[in-house]
Amino acid sequence: MLDFPLMNQDSPFLALGNVCDTGEVEAQVSEIVRNFAPDHDLSRVADAFQLLDRAFDGRLPGYQNLKTLYHNRTHTNEVVLCTARMLHGLHLAGQGVDGDHLDAALIGALLHDVGYLMSDEEAVGTGAQFTASHVMRGVDFARRHLHGLPRQVLEATTKVIMLTDHRKHPDWVTFDNLLQQRAAYATATADLIGQMANREYLERVLFLYYEFEEAQLGGFADIHDLLEKTTAFYNMTRGRLDKDLQAMSTNLTHHFAKQTGSERNFYQESIDRNLAYLNSIVAIEREHRLEKLRRGHVVEKVLEIENSH
Repeated sequence: MLDFPLMNQDSPFLALGNVCDTGEVEAQVSEIVRNFAPDHDLSRVADAFQLLDRAFDGRLPGYQNLKTLYHNRTHTNEVVLCTARMLHGLHLAGQGVDGDHLDAALIGALLHDVGYLMSDEEAVGTGAQFTASHVMRGVDFARRHLHGLPRQVLEATTKVIMLTDHRKHPDWVTFDNLLQQRAAYATATADLIGQMANREYLERVLFLYYEFEEAQLGGFADIHDLLEKTTAFYNMTRGRLDKDLQAMSTNLTHHFAKQTGSERNFYQESIDRNLAYLNSIVAIEREHRLEKLRRGHVVEKVLEIENSH
C-alpha cells in the first residue's frame, strides 16, 4: 500500500479528497506521480499550475479573471487529480505512458477549460458564451502560452484538450501514436467522471443551467428542467465512457486498490450516490427541491441570480 493520507472509505466523496484547495490538489498530483514515476521531473506541470493561477486570478496580462460559475477552478482541480489517478491506474495495468505524455495529460487537464477565459477586449458576459468554442480557444491559449514546452509535448497537450470536446466522437482527433491517444483518453475520461463524482455536483448543475442559458445552448426551460434531464445526460455519458473512451475509468480501481488496499472505484460510487439522490429530488414538488440542495452555498447564489432577473 502506498504512503498516502488516510482516507475515510465509508464516504466515497471524502475518499476523493479536497478539490477546492489548489495547493492540496497539486501536492496530491505530485505524490501520486512520484509513487509510480519517482524519477519524473514535474517542473512542467508545476509551471502549468502557476500559469493557471495567474490566468484564473486575472493576473495574466491581456486576460480577465475566470468568471464562469460551473467551469471554475474547482472543476479544473477535480479533473487534473482524477487524471493523475487514472495515469497511475493505467501504469498498474501495464498501460502506462512515458514522461512526455504524462506531462501532456496533466497539463491538458489543467488547461482544458481555459477557453472560458475572456480577453480584456471581450468585456461582455462571463465567458460562458464561448461554450461551443471554448475547446479550440483553449488550444489557442496553450499554443500561445506553453511555448517553453518541446514541440512534441505541446502537440500532445493540444490533442488532450481537443478530446475534451464531448460533443464530438474521439475519432475527430488524429493521434500520432498510442501513448498520445492514451493520455488524451485519460484526461477526457477524468473530465466527465471527475465532475459527476463531486459531492456538490447536483448543486453545481444549477450553475451549469446559467452557463447554457448565456451560451444559448441546451434548450432547458429552467433549472428544474435541467435537473430532470441530468439522469438522461449521465446515461448518454456512460455510453461515451464505456464505448468511445474504451472504459478507461475502470483503471481507477487499480489506483485505489494500491492507495487504500480496497478494490473500489470511489468515483463510480460517488456518481451512483449523486444519481440516487437526484432521483429522490426530482420525485418531489419543484418548490421544495432547492431545500434538498444545500451544499456549497450554491442555492443562495442561484436565488440571488433568480431575484436579479
